[in-house]
Amino acid sequence: MQNASVGKKLTTFDVFCLGVNATVGSGIFLLPGVLAREAGPASIIAFLVCGFLLVSIALCYAELGSMYRRNGGSYVYAREAFGPLIGFGVGWMSWVTAIFSWAAVASALSAYMEYFHPAFDSLYFQKGIACSLIIIFGIINYRGIKLGAWTVNLFTVAKLVPLVLFIAAGIFHIQAPHYKPFWGAGSGTFAYAVFLSLWSLQGFEIIPLPAGETQNPRKAVPYAVIGSLLFSTALYVLIQTVAVGVHQGLSGSLTRPLADASIIFLGSAGGTIMVFGAVVSMIGYNAGNALGSPRFLSAVAEDRFLPQVLAAPHPRYFTPFRAIVLTSGLTFMAALFFNFESLVNLSNFSVIIQYLSTCAALVWLRYKQPHRERIFKIPLGPAVAVIGCIISLWLIRQVKMQEFMLACVVLGIGFIVMKISQAKTMKDSCGAP
Repeated sequence: MQNASVGKKLTTFDVFCLGVNATVGSGIFLLPGVLAREAGPASIIAFLVCGFLLVSIALCYAELGSMYRRNGGSYVYAREAFGPLIGFGVGWMSWVTAIFSWAAVASALSAYMEYFHPAFDSLYFQKGIACSLIIIFGIINYRGIKLGAWTVNLFTVAKLVPLVLFIAAGIFHIQAPHYKPFWGAGSGTFAYAVFLSLWSLQGFEIIPLPAGETQNPRKAVPYAVIGSLLFSTALYVLIQTVAVGVHQGLSGSLTRPLADASIIFLGSAGGTIMVFGAVVSMIGYNAGNALGSPRFLSAVAEDRFLPQVLAAPHPRYFTPFRAIVLTSGLTFMAALFFNFESLVNLSNFSVIIQYLSTCAALVWLRYKQPHRERIFKIPLGPAVAVIGCIISLWLIRQVKMQEFMLACVVLGIGFIVMKISQAKTMKDSCGAP
């Protein structure tokens, strides 16, 4: 039975695709026009600077990922460094916000599909498509992590095809005058363009989540984290270069910038291809979230903060099936009954908290456990981690007070649930014969 379990584990390529799928999402199909409005042609450099800034955070994930073999990612690192309460807070917030962001993206899919037929924008289709996606991907991941990974791999490749086509075809239609003036052509600031770019390049942080179900995770996780970030950054720089070079009015194209740009050199078929790519990208995001988000819950339950039955593996499929069912079920209910536009912002705050806690954990664990084996060790690690902390704190400053208060409410609910669960466990154990 053990051998069968090992055979179903993720490979380095699987977790690399998981990171690319989470990073290259619907944002790249929307963001180029906004960045061009803010910084003009210099928006190309904004992606490059963004990727450079995130490297320090990704390196922290890489080193800590080389130290642990269990599921949980940021939750595990925070727990090991700062204790169970902070660890639980990071894990709980990450799980809850993953539910709402999954439900929100699933619900938004029909708006993109309206390009093909106006009926898709109706409430009936919006709810039906969202709930169907959640059920389908929940079932896929229930039946085995390799099946879920193959689905993610498929959508990762599928979403890259139209983007590569956009670059390959568009590069021959670039007009050099469109890059002049390079600096100062936007109506905003370059710094704000970099800030906006950061949201589109997040995603590599989910790679360590299924570490306990990955072959040789202490090597696979570091390679996949760094590789997915570098790959996505290079891809975004090329896309923005082509978009600016072929579409002189890119700054005014804020809804479907890549579709508008591709129409210039591919005709109406180009617009259809780009919109189709955006739809595939959003479906792929759903597939990745279905695989990753239940691992937050199972990792927290494994440490007895929540009922341990949520961490128990399926006897045949070896997945945390109860965590998958509960996560998918709550996401289904959220997609069915709520509007998530305001709640999506909560996921951004949660990601920043994951970044900050992971970078701080590296500094503390270097001091607390200096002799622990690290297969991947960053040169000048504490200094790199401090830079990551500074970047994370800068990001937190951009969070609105409403989002901060909502996060506090979510965190408070989590600790109440934890106390109730622990009290029930203690009562059951005391009453056991």
